[in-house]
Amino acid sequence: MELTLPDEPVTLAPGVPTRVPVQLRNPYAGSLDLRVFLARGRAERWATVDPAGLRLGPGETAEVTVVLRTPPEQPPSSSLVPFTVHAEEAATGEPAGFATALLKVALPVPVTGKLVPKEGPSHEYDLRLANDTRVQAPLRVTAELDPPAGSVTVEPDAVLLDPGQAAVVAIRAKPRRPFSGSPRSFAVVVKVSDAYDPDREPFLTEVATGKRKPRVPTAVLFTTAIVLAVGASTAILLTGDHDFLPFGKKAATSTTAPVAKVTIGKPYALVDVFPHKGADGGRGVADAALAKLQAAGMPVRLVDSLASDTLADDPDGYWVLLQDGFGSPPAAEQYCAQWRSVAPKCKVTS
Repeated sequence: MELTLPDEPVTLAPGVPTRVPVQLRNPYAGSLDLRVFLARGRAERWATVDPAGLRLGPGETAEVTVVLRTPPEQPPSSSLVPFTVHAEEAATGEPAGFATALLKVALPVPVTGKLVPKEGPSHEYDLRLANDTRVQAPLRVTAELDPPAGSVTVEPDAVLLDPGQAAVVAIRAKPRRPFSGSPRSFAVVVKVSDAYDPDREPFLTEVATGKRKPRVPTAVLFTTAIVLAVGASTAILLTGDHDFLPFGKKAATSTTAPVAKVTIGKPYALVDVFPHKGADGGRGVADAALAKLQAAGMPVRLVDSLASDTLADDPDGYWVLLQDGFGSPPAAEQYCAQWRSVAPKCKVTS
């Protein structure tokens, strides 16, 4: 008798039933009446087999389910525990086959949720959360845009869910609108994590996608170019003045010094971004933020996105606070974690 269990370890949450499929195949020429059970051990006390008995004809395959449910007070553990499923002939008790797999008891995931687009305003969503467990769930909700051009807000960004309670978090995304060309795709990535354990894997990750239309459609630019060309041709025919053509004029002397190129190594930690706005092009706000971080001892530098081929600069460019020179993404992640208290927006870009 051939028995097959999952190759990956089975993860159990305290008090939550987990269904494990077991496939059985009879390779013999005769029929078999079988009883399926778990070997003695810790997992046996948590297990129920459904169905516990079955009949397999020659060459037939069937599936039974082992339902594993630990006690609600069972402490979590990262250690792997083996469990063995046996099959024996129902009439004689003779062993027919067995298979072994691994399980571990993990911390329960105290929240479920779904990201739902709102009716009306575009790029606004409701994150609907629920706590179906018996424990209180302190949660932190974060969101980011991919690609990171624009802004996204979360309200509220911290939620305390009591057992059986539900909540709605408002997500408002403002992806940057391209000036021209085709509509650009974007994604809103929302993560729900343990508020008191930032190093733990997120309980929940939800993604919404969309497209941002350009300010000026390609068709309008094309039509405008045709109108200008026709107008210039008409002016030449009527006046004979070839200065309407671009190649009939002398090239203007540029008075603006070119921006020196800056090289940014990947992966890098993106700390904060300031658009080129205002009388000073946003430099004053960026310099103030840089001085504050440096006063706290944080190693960081200020880069003009127009000087880099790596950074996004649509439409007018940004002042970008970042740090690079990391050997690997984990090293950059460690940098952000170290300085999270003074730079909460810090994230790694590879």
